[in-house]
Amino acid sequence: MSAQRRPEGPGPRTTSGWTSWLLPSEPASVPRARRLTLVQLAAWALHEFADDAELLVSELVTNALQHAGGPIRLTLSLCSADRAVRCEVADEDPGQPRVCATDGDDESGRGLHLLDLLSRCWGSTRTAAGKVVWFELHVLPVVLGAALQKPA
Repeated sequence: MSAQRRPEGPGPRTTSGWTSWLLPSEPASVPRARRLTLVQLAAWALHEFADDAELLVSELVTNALQHAGGPIRLTLSLCSADRAVRCEVADEDPGQPRVCATDGDDESGRGLHLLDLLSRCWGSTRTAAGKVVWFELHVLPVVLGAALQKPA
């Protein structure tokens, strides 16, 4: 694993609820991924994370479309032990993400900078078929407890 920024403390990942979608490798998958994310966060009553999650999911799915061929898997999960909402975007490109230097006028290359600013932690993991790029948003225990009471 080549994690770019990790949460404080080791702690095991315990998933309390999750959902996953296979998206085709086409531009329409970006707005679809945003909608699916917003709907799932609403189902978990995690509305306060919608803006950050929507933006970061959009960045990761767009990067997967630009750099990988084949389908993209979007997975959202609640991690009770870590008190986090975790998003994973899997694609078939084995190349790991790299932070690029950008100028003020650049229209691309800022996705990983946004991950660093908005997420609690993020990173990437190689898979047999390519890689998974993931991020986590920190959820307060009381909010997470309420979300776990709602059916996914």
